[in-house]
Amino acid sequence: MGDGARYVFACWNQVAARIRGARAVALFLDFDGTLTPFRPHPDQVLLGPGMRRVVARLGQNPRVRVWIISGRKHTDVRNRIGVAGIRYLGLHGWENRPGRERAALRESSELLLPCLKAWARRVVRETPETWLEDKGAVLTIHYARASQGDVRKVREEMARYLQPHRGAFYAFAGERSFEVIPAEAQDKGAAVRRQWRRALPGTLPVFIGDDAVDEPAFLALSEGITVQVGRTAPTHARYRVFSIAEVRVFLERLAQEIG
Repeated sequence: MGDGARYVFACWNQVAARIRGARAVALFLDFDGTLTPFRPHPDQVLLGPGMRRVVARLGQNPRVRVWIISGRKHTDVRNRIGVAGIRYLGLHGWENRPGRERAALRESSELLLPCLKAWARRVVRETPETWLEDKGAVLTIHYARASQGDVRKVREEMARYLQPHRGAFYAFAGERSFEVIPAEAQDKGAAVRRQWRRALPGTLPVFIGDDAVDEPAFLALSEGITVQVGRTAPTHARYRVFSIAEVRVFLERLAQEIG
């Protein structure tokens, strides 16, 4: 993984030239931690009015196609944003319509899933300040308030449990949660690349995200403008910003440059 991400506003002339020279822009945005701050519980997260305005402005521009790609369910993230003219990809891109996954689970994965959920429920019962979010075939173990020792324990147990099943499920360790995802869902990189390939020639892909689950998308869209939010960890992203407020500034400048 690279570690040469540059502060995007220090390179703005270069970035702006690429935006102005593009036939169109395919804009992919993560939600939690990118467009809106994290909260103690996902149900408490709301999109701020200023961010909503700039996302709506971009969604109405005929030269921009906007996708929100989130680990949340499609209906959940759509309801929390509620902006016309943009598209939503839930479960890291696997769910492109409410309740409609791109690929069905294999029989072996279906059989394993109840055991995986039982394991996850046991782990959170035994680990203080963790809780399980069941999204159907995708599981999230939240640990924002857990101690580092307990987080390490969950990580180790997860690696041990999933080792014999690596062909069926895989895990991402984020800053606040572990995501357990079926192999059929692939990852955000596959999802954004699939959408971008359908765009007109000359379309510039732009991806903004903040967590480990966004790294495959940074890598998949390395030809475009990729922006990491907040973290200073090594990243595949080309650029970085340091706050959600700067994401909004970036989007406002993007709207100005694209015209």
